[in-house]
Amino acid sequence: MYTVSVFATIFLPPLVVLVLVQIFRRLWRRTGHVRTPPEPTAIPVVGHLHLLLKQPLHRTLADRHGDVFCLRFSASTQQSSSSAAKLCLGELDTAFGDWPRLPSGEILSYDWSTMGHANCGPFWRQVRRTTTEEILSAERVKYFADVHEQQARAMARRLFHVTIASGGRALVDVKSRFTDMLLNVLLDMIRMRTGDEQDETKEVGEESSLSKCFMAIAETIELTLTPWDFLPALLARWLDVGGMGRRLQRLQEDRTRFLQRLVEQHKAAEKATQATRRSTMIQALLELQEKDPEAYAQISSSTRSSALEAGILSSEYTTEWAMTLLLNHSHVMNKVRDEIDDCVGESKRLLEATDVPKLPYLRCIILEALRLYPVVPLLVPRESSADCTVNGFHIPKGTILLVNEFVIHRDPST
Repeated sequence: MYTVSVFATIFLPPLVVLVLVQIFRRLWRRTGHVRTPPEPTAIPVVGHLHLLLKQPLHRTLADRHGDVFCLRFSASTQQSSSSAAKLCLGELDTAFGDWPRLPSGEILSYDWSTMGHANCGPFWRQVRRTTTEEILSAERVKYFADVHEQQARAMARRLFHVTIASGGRALVDVKSRFTDMLLNVLLDMIRMRTGDEQDETKEVGEESSLSKCFMAIAETIELTLTPWDFLPALLARWLDVGGMGRRLQRLQEDRTRFLQRLVEQHKAAEKATQATRRSTMIQALLELQEKDPEAYAQISSSTRSSALEAGILSSEYTTEWAMTLLLNHSHVMNKVRDEIDDCVGESKRLLEATDVPKLPYLRCIILEALRLYPVVPLLVPRESSADCTVNGFHIPKGTILLVNEFVIHRDPST
């Protein structure tokens, strides 16, 4: 009896309030005061939170309920047409210029300090300026062009050694090989590495720091936009339902330690040599931090984190799908191979960035892979900072916007 009375006292009033709120919302819609987007069938009280349990989310939401429809996580609207997406990200870009303050984002983005989580303002503009001018400028990208060639040759040599050791033929996990190559490229751009770390014949084991780094980055994406983000604060943060909060904190601590270790290794490598070394991303950020420690202390950490996540997952995902599509369409593989052979000639050199304009068929393959399997199927969520109207529907302030790029790219009318 005591347990029942406690349950009735604590949980029953909030449930009654939630039910009444839903009833009044439906009555308000029926009276025609506002025209809100349609929505799929929802579960009472829970709303559409159960959809977040079905992964991948962009395929779960692929069923069409109109160009614009509403999902009741808290207040969320999905766009599944190019016209609606252009309106929200173009004409209404100011209204949808903020990023939702989700609990997982607060932990994983260093209190919303990364460029993909900070709201528009002086801090966001400073992060964006640092990224575009110091990290991803055209000069710096060109400066590291030889790194890609070195790591591509190193991967080819590793594959050759594996083949020789197996007697001429070997079964190779192409995905892991590409991941290792991309991680090595990114680490060469981020910090100085010693000769032992750059050993081309050294195999990367499953428990290596590179593999752990990639697993942590993949887990970061997995823990973004989950039901935990939309649970009441009492359940999500105080009671820590499912241990999600502890898992996020552990992941963030592991990432922070890994990034700090990169900085320490860079400083150690810089002191160990007197010769002129390559300018790296960490070096550029440390120089900015020395000039203005207060302004760049947080930007330095958030920029390193963003570079790892965006630089690795996007390239790995696109490369994996492009190779999968080519292997499943051998005639396309043969045609693009012939085009590359005609371009490089008898020298059999590696492709360079200057060769891309001469390879229209290869460019079409890359664009088609990005169309069918976009790097971010659901664009980074945005939040409306003011009431607005989209395709005749009223969108209230505080609504989270999800743009399903996966559906838009596969829409014949787009």
